[in-house]
Amino acid sequence: MKFILDHLAIGSYEEALRPSSEITALLNVAKEKDLKTSLLYHKVPIIDMQPIPSAQMLEAAKWIQKHISKHIIMVFCNAGIGRSPSVVIGYLCCFLNYGFGEAIEYVAKRKSDISILPNLLRTIEEVKAEI
Repeated sequence: MKFILDHLAIGSYEEALRPSSEITALLNVAKEKDLKTSLLYHKVPIIDMQPIPSAQMLEAAKWIQKHISKHIIMVFCNAGIGRSPSVVIGYLCCFLNYGFGEAIEYVAKRKSDISILPNLLRTIEEVKAEI
């Protein structure tokens, strides 16, 4: 698990099974994974290695925005390399006004093993046009 912001981390499914004690909320962005937890939990079923539909990016980013002031959130997918970093980059662009390249660089400096999903910039632009 790697913290990207003070209240926002990226992790894998394995890390979500036994999150560190500081984590108080989990956002699951893996279509193929489910989890039972006593923590605040939400699932946006994103398919790996496919473009993220703008409705799913909007749902995930809005959920983060709604809960980040009161919780320490870990966004997770299977390995924590593709979908969860892509969603966090989307959140940074849509709600914190990062530029696309700036958001990628910011996340990559804190978590070096990322692989953003196809057409992520287009998805983010579509979401920003909606909010």
